[in-house]
Amino acid sequence: MRTGPPACTGPDVPKLVITVDTEISNFPDGMGLWGRIDGQDWGLARMLRELSAAGVKGTFFLDAYGGNDAEVGEQRRAAEMVVQTGHDLQLHTHPGPAFERKRDQLKHYSLAEQENVIGLGVERITAWSGKRPVLHRAGDWAANHDSLQVLKRQGFRADFSASPWSPNCGIDRALIKGNGWRRIDGLLCAVGTCYRDRLTGRTRRVDMGGVSFLEALDVLAHRTDPYLFTLHSFSLLRYNGARTKFAADTDYMPSMLRFVDRARRAGYETATALEAVDAVEKLPELPWQPMPTTGAIASAAGILKSVRGRLGALSH
Repeated sequence: MRTGPPACTGPDVPKLVITVDTEISNFPDGMGLWGRIDGQDWGLARMLRELSAAGVKGTFFLDAYGGNDAEVGEQRRAAEMVVQTGHDLQLHTHPGPAFERKRDQLKHYSLAEQENVIGLGVERITAWSGKRPVLHRAGDWAANHDSLQVLKRQGFRADFSASPWSPNCGIDRALIKGNGWRRIDGLLCAVGTCYRDRLTGRTRRVDMGGVSFLEALDVLAHRTDPYLFTLHSFSLLRYNGARTKFAADTDYMPSMLRFVDRARRAGYETATALEAVDAVEKLPELPWQPMPTTGAIASAAGILKSVRGRLGALSH
């Protein structure tokens, strides 16, 4: 499926950015990265292939904190695959395996410790790709203000960890309660795109696996900039709570690419996170807007999707 071209381009055109947190996570046998089911790829390789076929470049925030040679080798392989296919490779931090497994969130480390965590990630990504990462997203959105200070000192251009949805985010909620860009502690921050569910009142983040197509379109209608889709390398999998049974989610990528097409027709430009940073730095003001509330019909569609997902979940 190749989606249509954007209506126009330029720094003031709203950006649709596909980001993928790329990680082994706590899946067995590399499933978190590769999603191999019955000889077919339902992980990173498929995402790269299908995005490329649609003319979309994504940003892959890669966890570089393997705790043994096998894990580090898998992460290096992922880095090389992203770079070889022409997509954007940046840093994702799940420091536990490389530092202390009981502390897998970046905010659990002191400022001095975070210097070492970020430094190791930069060293590994640079060695694997030949290019230094300049953007960052914390695993579980778990950055705090120490993280932003460390990233700025180490030459990062922007952070993508701010989330009004995640209780793990340690960045001041008063600064990130909305959608768009903020400059916090001297560092450019992209806030993960969220909305308020009209019927439940909950704050939800945009992810085609968890929200309905109508909800995603509702947020699009508000001209959110940037519109950040947040995927994981295992988003094309369905699995049970114990992560011992797996099936392919065959609807995920077609739905997302259909949304990309709708966004382009609505005047959005698809961009990598790095391209979006380049563009916003040319603007006189940072785009920002209050968090939108979805319409009742879209909200009902989202609830129905959630119910169907639970009913169709793989059993233990």
